Amino acid sequence: MSTFKYHSLSGFGEQCRDKYGFSDSCIIGDRMIVTGQTGIDPLTLKTSPIFEEEVTQAFQNINDLILLTLKKEGRTIDEGKTGWDYVVKLHAYLVDLSTMRDQARETMMRHIKRFCPNHQPLFTMVGVESLPFSEHRIELEVDIWLK
Repeated sequence: MSTFKYHSLSGFGEQCRDKYGFSDSCIIGDRMIVTGQTGIDPLTLKTSPIFEEEVTQAFQNINDLILLTLKKEGRTIDEGKTGWDYVVKLHAYLVDLSTMRDQARETMMRHIKRFCPNHQPLFTMVGVESLPFSEHRIELEVDIWLK
């Protein structure tokens, strides 16, 4: 049995942990591993039908999860920093990317600039056939360096 502590966001994250047996994040040394976060509102369990809003919620979920994990692990969060300030790489998985390539690229660039105004994380965007929950069109994963 590992001694790692695993964490999940309230609401949807906890439901997934309890029902499917997976967590949202874990810290290993100076690295945080964050699994895919979608654009679902974790408390209302609703996903906006508007792509821009879904992407915004996914970015917010990543931020909230990073800060929650740091807090639960007793890590100091530098004053004025957001969770995104720790992100070094962003992976985006989008359903039907080939039909919305320009919109998706522009939307992602706007969000990266908004959530990472002081650095430019590495970024990969991949089109996928589907995600595990049919109402989700985007899933984000991030790699985080805590040094």
